Amino acid sequence: MISSITILILSTALFIFYIQTLCEKVLRREFSRPFFQDVLNTLDLEFPRLREALSANSPVSYEQIHLALKCDYATLTYLIKNGNPNRSRFSWQERLLISYFRLLLLALPVRHVCHFHEKQAVMKLTVILHHFANLVGERVSETAVPSMVGSHQV
Repeated sequence: MISSITILILSTALFIFYIQTLCEKVLRREFSRPFFQDVLNTLDLEFPRLREALSANSPVSYEQIHLALKCDYATLTYLIKNGNPNRSRFSWQERLLISYFRLLLLALPVRHVCHFHEKQAVMKLTVILHHFANLVGERVSETAVPSMVGSHQV
């Protein structure tokens, strides 16, 4: 009985470690240029200010953090899915990061109550949102460039 429980715990821990490592690998993807800056100039996203406030140890309420993360997540995932009419589905990397984001956001209230590495979790969430902003910018530039090239050839 004890060996079964030990195997289950170790298997679960290894699975979580594998998923976390895979997500970090996806987040290390290099973009040809910083597309997120165009998105930040267009949209009023909160996660960069949130990251700065946490880095400077400024007081930020938990409710403000949670609401800002949820709103930015909803905006960016909508734009990722619907920003390019040629690509209406998420890739497996995007689905993985979306699931990872939701899991971290779901665990955030528990981390807040227990005071267990809450700041690190919020910083991970902002890194994921930063990656999503780059994806949105990249997709917008993919759709904008062909239309601009086509209009110059006429």
